[in-house]
Amino acid sequence: MATGHDGAPPPPGVDLAEPDASVAAGLEHLTPRQIEVLRLVARGMTNNEIAETLFLSRRTVHAHLRSIFHKLGVGHRSAATRYAVQHGLL
Repeated sequence: MATGHDGAPPPPGVDLAEPDASVAAGLEHLTPRQIEVLRLVARGMTNNEIAETLFLSRRTVHAHLRSIFHKLGVGHRSAATRYAVQHGLL
């Protein structure tokens, strides 16, 4: 079972994927952390909620999202969510 940085299990409903676990086709250019962030965005979580869940700062979450959007060629959360759904991340 994957755990957070403190060794505790993730909150219910949050799947912290192992680095090489089930990376969907077309997503290999994202880091494992970016895939985690994208999954949480696709589940409707806010930047603040993602930061708390992954033990990151809001600024780090924002930086991850900018990089994800750039790598996926999308401009906003809803397009990234659609991409995540289409590529089986939920």
